[in-house]
Amino acid sequence: MKQQLTAALQRIAQGDVASVKTEAEAIKQLPRTAEGLFDMETVDADPYQAARWVYPVYAAYETECNKKEGYPDLLAQMRTLNKNRRENDTLENTAAFLDALICTIDNVSPQLYEYYRELVDLFKENVNHAIKTYFNNGSFGPAGAAADTLIRKAIAHAGETYVLLAEKYEVYC
Repeated sequence: MKQQLTAALQRIAQGDVASVKTEAEAIKQLPRTAEGLFDMETVDADPYQAARWVYPVYAAYETECNKKEGYPDLLAQMRTLNKNRRENDTLENTAAFLDALICTIDNVSPQLYEYYRELVDLFKENVNHAIKTYFNNGSFGPAGAAADTLIRKAIAHAGETYVLLAEKYEVYC
């Protein structure tokens, strides 16, 4: 399923959201955990890594094709994933969650401000946590580590899309 979602994200980036209906429907058909999260083991065993592919596609489809009807579910799942990330706090989980959040924010309509804003606030909260907890001697974790690269990429992307003030966070990119 990861390959299909990767291809769907590429089509979304090209502006072809309507073509991801099959993938979005497959996401919606995923079983749910007891907490209400999609059971994403078919995408990746790590739920934070899987979230990087699942939630941006889900958000894009809900925004463009489903009249934003799935936004309450999307937000509830992101809140739960954030709670779980806090309980299982590692650099890798935080990095993957930040990437999932910024890519999801890209696909949520700012016109529905309360939903968009809550995702932005979650992103900022997690960026500040990553900086306070993991940023030492100019990097997040070991230099060149995948998590360091992922966090820097997420922060840079957030600056480019005005989710974060680029000048304030440029040292972390």
